[in-house]
Amino acid sequence: MEAAGDDAAAAVRMRAAVKRLSFGTAEERAEAAGEVGRLARSDEGRKRLLPELGVVPPLVSMLADARGGGAGARMAAAGALLELARGAHRNKVHIVQAGLLKKLPLLMDDKDLSRSQELALLLLSISSLANTDFPLASSELLPFLVAVLSADDAPADTKLPCLGALHNLSAKLEHVRDVASSGAVRALLALSLDRKTSEAALSVLGNLAATAAGREEMEEDEAAPRALVEAMTWHDAPRCQEHAAYLAMVLAHGSRLQRRRMRRLGVVQALLEVSLLGSPLAQRRAAKILQWFKEEGQDRIRAHSGPRMEGASSASCDDGGEGAKDRRNAVDRIVKQSLDRNMKSILRRATASVDLTSVKLLVGSSSSKSLPCETLHP
Repeated sequence: MEAAGDDAAAAVRMRAAVKRLSFGTAEERAEAAGEVGRLARSDEGRKRLLPELGVVPPLVSMLADARGGGAGARMAAAGALLELARGAHRNKVHIVQAGLLKKLPLLMDDKDLSRSQELALLLLSISSLANTDFPLASSELLPFLVAVLSADDAPADTKLPCLGALHNLSAKLEHVRDVASSGAVRALLALSLDRKTSEAALSVLGNLAATAAGREEMEEDEAAPRALVEAMTWHDAPRCQEHAAYLAMVLAHGSRLQRRRMRRLGVVQALLEVSLLGSPLAQRRAAKILQWFKEEGQDRIRAHSGPRMEGASSASCDDGGEGAKDRRNAVDRIVKQSLDRNMKSILRRATASVDLTSVKLLVGSSSSKSLPCETLHP
């Protein structure tokens, strides 16, 4: 009896909210949006029924309405749409079909709304449609996400849901090219240097690195090696180290330029530390990259350590400058050989520290993207 009374009261509230949303004053519409959010949050059945009563189009219109109700009304509309979208696939479709994504460019000038966590969480919820058969237009969603991620005044609590939305999009091959060409890589690399957003940003970069378009964008950005080397030094953030080591493998594989950039930034020291102190997965990845650097150094030493031609020796005797250069080269070779011996010793220790009996478990528990890269050869 009491339940029936509650349902009857809720039905009255729903009808009143629908009427005020469509025909009320600005203040009444803002109050009605808050009521819709409360009704959707209180009961799953009401959440499914509300869009059928027509509440979604006026709520979407309120988001971009700069005249009626002010920022409070727009925030209330965003909150109501978020409650309707949570865990309800059909409601998300209703919201997209009502034109939410097309209105995003109009929301950029409203700093309160565009930087709000409510709107970011709503877009995260909508982005999950990328994992369904619904034709989500990522080109309409990406500019807003990248703008928020690039904004200095957007808080981490807003950027994290936007990163989650990018992750949903980048996980699908039909969207990853749009993500890579949207300017997201530069924003992601900057966010990878922030402890609050680093893991999420590196995870999205890992999705992008699994495709040719994503790798090209990363290779062209000179900030990439520095960001990865920095993340690999965070021993209190093992997931960041694992993501950074994976991305370093992708960049270093087959690219002398990228290996040279990383070497200048101190990647060898960072990799040595990861190979000894990192998680088992990070250790394996670091050891593989160190092996590439070691083999590259051996090739360079072999190329310059052969017997000297007699003519070259006599010429160096005649030219003091050339002789000094030869002596410096000889010292460099000795130093490199010493470093090579040290690296061999450290590599043996790093390899021994990995529990080989759990490799299959580690590979199975890691993302599928890491599998081909474990067997890469430079």
